[in-house]
Amino acid sequence: MRINSNDVVAPASSVSVYDAIFRRRNVKEFTGEPISDETLERLFSTAVWAPNHRLTEPTRFFAIRKDSPMRHKIAEVAWQTTYDGVANPNPAQKQRSADASKERVLNAPAMVYVYSLTGDNEEVTLENYATSCCAVQNMALASVAEGLYMDWSTGGLTKLPDLAQTLGADEDWTMVGVVFIGKSTEVPNTERMPHSEVVSWLE
Repeated sequence: MRINSNDVVAPASSVSVYDAIFRRRNVKEFTGEPISDETLERLFSTAVWAPNHRLTEPTRFFAIRKDSPMRHKIAEVAWQTTYDGVANPNPAQKQRSADASKERVLNAPAMVYVYSLTGDNEEVTLENYATSCCAVQNMALASVAEGLYMDWSTGGLTKLPDLAQTLGADEDWTMVGVVFIGKSTEVPNTERMPHSEVVSWLE
């Protein structure tokens, strides 16, 4: 079943697309305020409308409920993997790093792993990955409209042993990242080059 674009009803919001683009930030620290399933459903509903000219619809999401057995299982694996991977031999440092990784998993109000499907050839696989990245960006912008922020990571938590099997993903799928969503304790400031420095007007 597919949804017709003419039948989509956009949630009411006072946040313009420009507001969302300029205010979006990747944040690391969230308040403990929970995120409802209904809110996450709205974010997912924006993700599936990412640009996808072949209509391969390649993005797959694995939402890990807070305080669920799955969240705790991933947290324990993250702790051990981080502890084993810390180059500093100081046990206290290894413990701190492992604890931080575990707490990051357990404390996030919402946690979602995102994968992209493998295509019939390399070109389609690359296009699928681009679509899935756009899907995450859609979610990030919609999060701003919901008064939320996102942490999109492609680091150690996406490389845990047997992760695909644990989640029920296909080993051939491409990892797009793990995203954490919630209310931010502090919205960081950032900078960008002005667009005039990266745009070439050709005649």
